[in-house]
Amino acid sequence: MFTSDFDPIEYLGSGGYGWVYKARRKLEEKYYAVKIVRSDKKAFREVGTLSDLLHHNVIRYFNCWIEDTRYQDDISAGSYSDTQSTDDPSVKFLYIQMELCKTKTLKEWIQEKNTQSLQDTKRGQESLTIAQQIVSGVEYIHSKGHIHRDLKPENILFGLDDKEVKIGDFGLVTRDDDALMDRTENRGTRSYMAPEQVGKTYDRKVDIFALGLIYLELLWKVSSGHERGENLIIKKMLHEKPEDRPEASELKAQLDKLAQTENEPQKRATLQLAAHQSPLLLLRVGRRLAQSESAERETHNDSLETTENISEQ
Repeated sequence: MFTSDFDPIEYLGSGGYGWVYKARRKLEEKYYAVKIVRSDKKAFREVGTLSDLLHHNVIRYFNCWIEDTRYQDDISAGSYSDTQSTDDPSVKFLYIQMELCKTKTLKEWIQEKNTQSLQDTKRGQESLTIAQQIVSGVEYIHSKGHIHRDLKPENILFGLDDKEVKIGDFGLVTRDDDALMDRTENRGTRSYMAPEQVGKTYDRKVDIFALGLIYLELLWKVSSGHERGENLIIKKMLHEKPEDRPEASELKAQLDKLAQTENEPQKRATLQLAAHQSPLLLLRVGRRLAQSESAERETHNDSLETTENISEQ
């Protein structure tokens, strides 16, 4: 089905998540990312979650199917680990058709930014915009009753338009509920795991902890003028006690407020620049304001005269 329905097929990469290809579906002549993994309970859980999600900051799922063999080309042959060997005839493979994103991840974006000048004034605003989008995606994931459990820069992708970031790799996703419950311990990438994740009792707040670390990496080497507000937010996200970390919805509101604060100086600067470049425009605006104030005074005076006339009568 893969080779008959898709062409051309280009190898993108492989790892613990499986093999990923860029492929054009012949029927609609549109490109997708096709991920191939061993067909097991974990893979079906990932597909079940993806099929339940539809949000612009979450990688979009389209379709899946099972095949007896794994597609291989000259580049991907021999990649991945021996545990995923195709020699066992009983092994089936799940093909997951998803939205195609850019190959650059947030990790590479951060590494690239870290090599640039400390005077990069755009990084602070860009980082805040990225953080807002990731939090928006996490808020949605939590609202659907899921915990991602493996949030990290490598699992954050950029859309083809380069404007939106997408949360990907739901291989470790699990269900959430209102009460803390026993879960599989030590699930996730250790350097982004919350303290409670080494045990079996945790909830969606483990995602908030990982988000705090990601936000910290985004702002590394950044002087935005709003460090105090940013530091307070990150400190709350990285709190040792899960109950003291904010919910994603609360975090989203805090970041939106921070973004508004950052935009105010930019708006003033834009107005000042416009006034400097176009004195005639500034003069016209001034005249219009003066006319408006004059009209208000005339209305006020008319109102006073009417009141006096009524009193005399």
